[in-house]
Amino acid sequence: MGSWFARRDRDSREAIPADREDLLEAYKEGRKDERSRVSHDGKHERIDAVDARQAYERGRRDERARHRGSPLAALLVLLVAMAGGAVLFLAAREGSFTRGGEVIDRNVQAATQTAQAPIRNAADNAGSALQNAGENIKDTAGSGKK
Repeated sequence: MGSWFARRDRDSREAIPADREDLLEAYKEGRKDERSRVSHDGKHERIDAVDARQAYERGRRDERARHRGSPLAALLVLLVAMAGGAVLFLAAREGSFTRGGEVIDRNVQAATQTAQAPIRNAADNAGSALQNAGENIKDTAGSGKK
């Protein structure tokens, strides 16, 4: 395969190497053609700075409206980041992730027991109240039959 910039003689199949002057002339003609195409084409008008700034601001507004953030998602990300930071802090303080995890487990277990105690008491009280109400109904129904 020959060079792309080599001239071919019309009578022979051999490529004749292009001169530097020929290459320069072809380059200049191409530039001249492109300049005339651009100058006659209405699409390539110059844009002033005010129009460019307005278009930029309009694009920013459009993208901001398209990509509004969700406050709920932001809150969830914040909570996850805080939990991750707490785990890293405990791991650093305790010397390993295992011991940091044990501290977290103990704290969660203590919080669970603290929260379950009033619930159990309320359930026991509700159960006792229902049992007493049932006995009262039986007594009332039993005394009415006699």
